[in-house]
Amino acid sequence: MSSESEWNSWVRWAECDAAGIIYHARVFDWFSEGRIAWLNDHQLSYYELLRPHGVELLVKSATAAFHHALRHGDPVRLRISMETLTPTRVSFRYWMAAPANPDVTALEGLTEHAFVVDNRARRLDRMFPDIFAQFERGR
Repeated sequence: MSSESEWNSWVRWAECDAAGIIYHARVFDWFSEGRIAWLNDHQLSYYELLRPHGVELLVKSATAAFHHALRHGDPVRLRISMETLTPTRVSFRYWMAAPANPDVTALEGLTEHAFVVDNRARRLDRMFPDIFAQFERGR
């Protein structure tokens, strides 16, 4: 299995500003959807495995860089990969090509997360070694 996943959609009008260009804050929703897709692709379903065990991925930071305008109706083909993994944290990288040219970066970003159980940051490798091992297989 590839360590990279893909989430597909299109730029909806509700995600755009008055000029029909993607409103910057909406891409963080895309990152969330992409992260859920990555977790599902790596047998780490957020809703069927992580949350039932009380494991949350608390967002510590999120960044996005916009290199090419995205407009209403453009296809969204977001690629997601795990960037780093430690017993207490995980980060994900996001990348999207410009709709008209797959060699041009339109958007890229990074989110960093803490593993949280019972409202406290925890070492996932100690609390849930099987789940942590599954994250390791996703590298």
